[in-house]
Amino acid sequence: MRMTLTTLAASAAVFALGATAAQAQQTAPAPAPQQQAAPQAAGEITDEKVNSFALAMNQVSSLNQKYGAEIQAAPEGPARTEVQQKAAAEMSQAVEQAGLTPQEYNQIAQAAQNDAELRARIGQAMQANGVAPAAN
Repeated sequence: MRMTLTTLAASAAVFALGATAAQAQQTAPAPAPQQQAAPQAAGEITDEKVNSFALAMNQVSSLNQKYGAEIQAAPEGPARTEVQQKAAAEMSQAVEQAGLTPQEYNQIAQAAQNDAELRARIGQAMQANGVAPAAN
């Protein structure tokens, strides 16, 4: 279960960083950020959402591994930003294909960081789907 938490935190962080990089490149000034909804308690997150999250987390982790070295190797500036945007777009697409919005994915990831019951449910969903947590 320790690997699941580590994978969860890494996936959420990379996904959030990638989305931030993509947002930073928008030419129009962004409106003031809205308060993000508080993470839901584990009991409020349906089994369907947990299952979708487990599938999405696996894909986001794979994309993190795929793009991690490429992002680090890219020179600072437009080249790195382009790789980050590409990674963020693919991560967002993977999350949506799993049946979640990026906001739902991030909320579940945040809730799971402090909720052992939710982490256990995610781990069970990963096992049920034949998805093993990435080794760190």
